[in-house]
Amino acid sequence: MNENIPSGPEAKDALDAVRNSQQNILVEYTPPIWLRFTMSASYAAIFFGYGMTEHENNWALAIIAGTLLFALSCALYFYLYRLQGIKIRLFPRSKTAEKINVYATFGFAGLGFCSRFLRTEFGIDWAPYFCALAACIAMFWLLVKLPTGEVMVEDK
Repeated sequence: MNENIPSGPEAKDALDAVRNSQQNILVEYTPPIWLRFTMSASYAAIFFGYGMTEHENNWALAIIAGTLLFALSCALYFYLYRLQGIKIRLFPRSKTAEKINVYATFGFAGLGFCSRFLRTEFGIDWAPYFCALAACIAMFWLLVKLPTGEVMVEDK
């Protein structure tokens, strides 16, 4: 009965082999660029619509359309990774990924606040355009650098 239980070093080697195979799949497979761009642009549409909305005008449609398109593109993104055998976690495992996600959260919250506040309080009419473009670029960069939300393991 004890013959099937691996020793400590064997178990560590097996886990390292699984981790390396997952890293190889992540390096080899990237989602299509049009999908990443669609996710980024729809996310930016939410920021733009929020920055331009006043008293429930037509810009609220940009928020609704952006949210729907973002949700659909995220579902497709998760599905394409699932087809490759990779499960994308919503909450990061490593401390480095947690820090990056916290920084991104505060950055996107700041962009959302600035897109509306700068336009309504200071009369800077181009602020929603700038904040939406910054959100699009930041989201696209995060999808390229951290496609699954986790930091890649570097070989030493």
